[in-house]
Amino acid sequence: MNPRSTLWRTLRWDLLALCVLLAGMGLYSLMSSSYVQLAKQESVDGSRPPDRTEGDILLLLPDAPSAEAKTFDEVDCSYGWFNALWQEYGSFASALTRNLSPEILAGRSVVIVPRRVAETMPTTGVSALAGFVRGGGQLVIEQPGEGWMSLSGTSASKKTRAAKSITSTEGLNVHGPMRKHLPSVPLIGALHITPAQEMWPAGPTLIEIDSQPGVLLRELGKGRVYTYLFDLGCTITGLQQGVPAQGMRFERSPQLEPTEARVTDERLVTSLVPYSDLLERALFSHFSQLRPVPKLWSYPGTHAGALLLAHPAASNTRAAIGYADWSRKQGAASTIFTASDRINAAQAGLIEQASADLGILWVRGGQRELVTRHIGVGALRPLSQELSLEEQLKEMRLALPAGYAPLHLAHSEDTLWEHDWSTTFEQMAAARVRMDSSFGPSGAEKWGYLFGTGFPYYPLDERGLPLPLLELPFLLHERSLTRERLRRFLVNSQSYFHQSVAINIPAHAMQRSPSAGALLGFRDAHALAKEHDHWVATHREFLEFLYARRQSVLTSQWSATTRRLTISVNLLGSSSRTVPGGVVPGVAFPRVWNGEEIDRVLLDGKEVPPKTLITTGPSFDKLLAVSQGRHTISVYYKTPEAPTPLE
Repeated sequence: MNPRSTLWRTLRWDLLALCVLLAGMGLYSLMSSSYVQLAKQESVDGSRPPDRTEGDILLLLPDAPSAEAKTFDEVDCSYGWFNALWQEYGSFASALTRNLSPEILAGRSVVIVPRRVAETMPTTGVSALAGFVRGGGQLVIEQPGEGWMSLSGTSASKKTRAAKSITSTEGLNVHGPMRKHLPSVPLIGALHITPAQEMWPAGPTLIEIDSQPGVLLRELGKGRVYTYLFDLGCTITGLQQGVPAQGMRFERSPQLEPTEARVTDERLVTSLVPYSDLLERALFSHFSQLRPVPKLWSYPGTHAGALLLAHPAASNTRAAIGYADWSRKQGAASTIFTASDRINAAQAGLIEQASADLGILWVRGGQRELVTRHIGVGALRPLSQELSLEEQLKEMRLALPAGYAPLHLAHSEDTLWEHDWSTTFEQMAAARVRMDSSFGPSGAEKWGYLFGTGFPYYPLDERGLPLPLLELPFLLHERSLTRERLRRFLVNSQSYFHQSVAINIPAHAMQRSPSAGALLGFRDAHALAKEHDHWVATHREFLEFLYARRQSVLTSQWSATTRRLTISVNLLGSSSRTVPGGVVPGVAFPRVWNGEEIDRVLLDGKEVPPKTLITTGPSFDKLLAVSQGRHTISVYYKTPEAPTPLE
């Protein structure tokens, strides 16, 4: 007899039972712990915003997008100027270089030529701009080449070195915090090397960078030419969006990292100063020396700034509603960012009762499990598929009552972000997010203006084109928030910087990291904002206000003979829970011109009482609150007294 056959007959039922047991264990394992397939996130590229034809300032833009950058040095930062003008002036015009003509230049006060435009400008364009300057216009050229020598009056060599810091601001004649903090602004990009020249007004140098000229000023005919030998566009862009360290990536690790990992310079991780905004203001305010240049104020009416409170809720939406209801009882409003699987119609109703706005918390798997759908048959669903941001937004919309406000606000869970330059922004834009507020500190030892600004900006993709959403950095988080820090930011904002101060109080704040400082800071935030004249807004209200500000139009005419600035505005407004009748951007104009203060102001032909004109913190501008619609503002500056004749 075959021994193998006998062994098989003896053990076959045992082996069969063992196979059944193993199959059952495998089936149980599949049912109890599913495999998660990560979502495929859709993305979109940046695009050129529609040109605006009206505005005192004209920004010339490249005719075609640049190639996709492989390193930050290759990024076309022309739209860094777009962000700077959007933040500082609100209303300005833009045009492609090929459309440059005397008709487009007519009526402009300032024309800006970014570096890439300067590199490709034809001689006919340079000639047209020369005529504009000689007729009384002001021209800004960023890092011009040899073809601009007749206008710039300087011959910068082709040699460059990395710009490090501002070493002198004597030519700008600035004082106070601006004089103190400008040398600490981290500069990014190349500096064109040129021989040393005298400081203004004895010579052309306005500021020195690394002990050589950084910005030059030349008077030509009735106008002026500003030559920027450093890359302002890339400095603004790098501070606000970060500078990748390896190609266009910040880290080699595949793991998501908090946005604070993108901070450009260590000086920014505990910064009380918005360095990007400070640099913009210092340089742009010089335009008003030749003639007063007005602008749309960054906030409603004459408010000094804005305070925005946010409550991210990864799991406990009810706790976030409790925070929002406290704000309502203080006569204020806030924003709740909640996960798509933690909201229902009843909670949405409570959010509305708390006078709060709703945005999505994009779950990235940081402090909780991913948002998924199960794949399988019946009870057997061994696979799970992560929902993309777009799918999470869709699920959230289905959970809300009919007619609920559109979901255009987002905050990334634990501020987690991809390592590369623009992918996460591109994914948010594809999901039709219109404002994100994920850039900011997440640790206890980091706080403040980590990205050089508290004002929203448009992120750029790797071709240098803006994406159709705004990034609003926040300054304080649960672990870094204290009453004294918040008060300091509001005091500084009112007295000088005029910022939107955004803070985060997550729903889990008192569970994960209980802090008396955070609780007291939140308790007193509304009173502090009122004390320091800050508009308390939700993120949606601020977004709608910014859209109205950008769609508003401001133009002006200047008569040096009569010393009269005539401002024409068409102002749009938006709604606000805390301001009856809605909010409209104020109008700002220089407080002093040529050493003389304002004599009188007329609004639509009627005298404006001087007490209604509010002086900005640094005393640069006067602010006038104006109602929605078309208006004409006439600003008259005093005539200098004639000198006493000698006897």
